Amino acid sequence: MELIRSATTTPDDEGEQVHRPELVAALGGAATALAGLVLVLGLVLLGALAVPRATASTGEGVGAGALTWLLLGGGRVAVGSGLVALTPLLGLLALVALARFGAARTPLADDLRSAGSWVGGYALVGGLAVLLGLLSPASPAPLSLPLPLLVVPVLGLLWARGLPERAADRWEQAPLAVRRGLAPGLRGAAGGLAMGTLLLVVAVLVHLGRVGQVHGELGAGVFGGTVLVLLQLAAASNLGLWALSLAAGPGFSTSDGALTTWASAESGVLPMIPVLAAQPQPGDLPWITHLLVLLPVALGAWVARAALREVPRLAAVRTKAAAALAGVLVAAVALALLDAVGGGSLGGARLSDIGAPAGALALALAVEMGVGALLVVARDWWVLRR
Repeated sequence: MELIRSATTTPDDEGEQVHRPELVAALGGAATALAGLVLVLGLVLLGALAVPRATASTGEGVGAGALTWLLLGGGRVAVGSGLVALTPLLGLLALVALARFGAARTPLADDLRSAGSWVGGYALVGGLAVLLGLLSPASPAPLSLPLPLLVVPVLGLLWARGLPERAADRWEQAPLAVRRGLAPGLRGAAGGLAMGTLLLVVAVLVHLGRVGQVHGELGAGVFGGTVLVLLQLAAASNLGLWALSLAAGPGFSTSDGALTTWASAESGVLPMIPVLAAQPQPGDLPWITHLLVLLPVALGAWVARAALREVPRLAAVRTKAAAALAGVLVAAVALALLDAVGGGSLGGARLSDIGAPAGALALALAVEMGVGALLVVARDWWVLRR
């Protein structure tokens, strides 16, 4: 930190040190991005070296590490004629949390210029990662670069410093129902992720033998296997969204045309990812799987109960319903956005469209959670009426 201070001060005419706040901010942003990039590069290089049959050069390993950092931030990677668009959501959260930590530790002035300099420093290191990624046979998709280079640092900065004053004033002018439903809706989105992840854990435990068999066939070695496990844990929330989509009705696909829904699971060519072996075997599923729809309904009821705490007890039913439904819409849209950012492609051909359909998932969750929310509002009205 002393090195940054010494590099960002200049003596004035009387010999005193004058700080250059924009340069301090830019260096802080660059250091934050560099910390995450170096960590990911190290893990990828060590994992590549630990794989006995690996043939990639050091340069290609560095390129793969840089592309992995961009992928964790929401970027997309072009591989031949296909596109890898699968961002582990926990990895994305880790990068945003690191950006928050860096923004909190950097001495920033309370103005947009200083904040912009911090984001600019972060993006500059991101540009270096883009160049390093060209060392790999794959390449970053240009249209996706704003996510890891700009959106991630902006989210971290907002998390650390809060909304700017002008934006905070605008938020105070938003409809009251939206302001009351925002926090319950975001908690509902987190609850939906947890619910789906729990379904995933149950599926993995039921089919642990198949998962272990695929893991062993990969022959990744001790360290490589550990990295593989960590990557699957980072993607657990993505797969949890797939499980939640199964509960909501739209289902998910693990290869082109192979859809798993309440009614049946279709066969297809699976990518060699151990956790995917936990999905149901091809064929008709038992009728009891239709009862999974009760999970989104219960989630909507939970969101509504939280939203009603933000409303005066004797408020009109319309006011309570508006707050509850606003929370439901926030949760449904947030989960769909996470699904879209998480992506659904592992290359071309049969793996070009996998995962849960974000639009259908948002619609199904809005309807099913809305039913649960309205049931809670109706019960609240009945209790007060008595």
